[in-house]
Amino acid sequence: MKIEKSSQDLENEVIFGELCIHCGSCNAFCPHMDFDKETGQAYVVDECAETVGLCYNACPRSFLPISEIEQKLFGETRVDLGVGVYKDIIQVKSKNKDDILYNLVLAAFESGVTKHFVLSDPKSTKPPVAFPVVVDDAKSAKKYIPKKTMDNAGPLITGIGQAYLDKKRDIGIIANPCHLQGLAKILTSDFHTGAERTSLKIAFACSSGGMTGCKYCTDFSGEFSDISFSPWGAPKGSGEAFLIIRTEVGQKVVDKAIKDNLIEITSKEPDLSSMKNFLNKKRKKNFLNLIGKDLLTAKYLKLNIDEFKDILQ
Repeated sequence: MKIEKSSQDLENEVIFGELCIHCGSCNAFCPHMDFDKETGQAYVVDECAETVGLCYNACPRSFLPISEIEQKLFGETRVDLGVGVYKDIIQVKSKNKDDILYNLVLAAFESGVTKHFVLSDPKSTKPPVAFPVVVDDAKSAKKYIPKKTMDNAGPLITGIGQAYLDKKRDIGIIANPCHLQGLAKILTSDFHTGAERTSLKIAFACSSGGMTGCKYCTDFSGEFSDISFSPWGAPKGSGEAFLIIRTEVGQKVVDKAIKDNLIEITSKEPDLSSMKNFLNKKRKKNFLNLIGKDLLTAKYLKLNIDEFKDILQ
């Protein structure tokens, strides 16, 4: 699928429209886009003659055909509206002094699923800004493992582009849901970019937003990942988290981490009510941000937004 719009349209609709979430999808493989080295926000470098722009088609805020992407990525569409497509959800904890996320990265390297990893290097907290770093082994990855979602707030998908230029293959990434929306669009598009060298996508389930565009996001669990890591909903202070396993490659990494005594399952059928309440509360709020404050029109039907709120209760 390709939309006949390019960088100028992206600038007008997304950047000036305050929808940009600084994910780096637009400039990961496009020479006409770049990002501000202090804020992480995307900008147009020069006039582009393309009528079908990779930047516009990669951006998760230009258009996002969720069911189409799911069908291409997973071969099926979601049953669970809040969590997305998945094979299993388990509750786990670390079996050593390292974080669960680091142990997943270690298992990815040890299993051969990844040879490189794109991670975040935070530069600022107010505003939150992080830039991508590409590491080639688990030891080098340890210092860049994010502790919270805002540690990833920056153009991380440009790291996939950089790894491609460096002729790297079997690339893993830990990113926020918004980043993986953009990467999923690139992977399922009709463009040939090199993004297919990505072999593992780990999502850090999102708890809050640091950019203006975050208030329009409806994906908090990382629906386009291989594995979603969610501390939200697990017992507070326990050091435990939920792993939402979505693909065979995600299952392979989790199985390796368990086999090597890096993590252990504390519940095979965890109580997901707190996590789903959190996700759905955020989704409803942001759906209303997307709809606007006036009238909703659906074919013949017009509803005042206050009336529509009752439907979302």
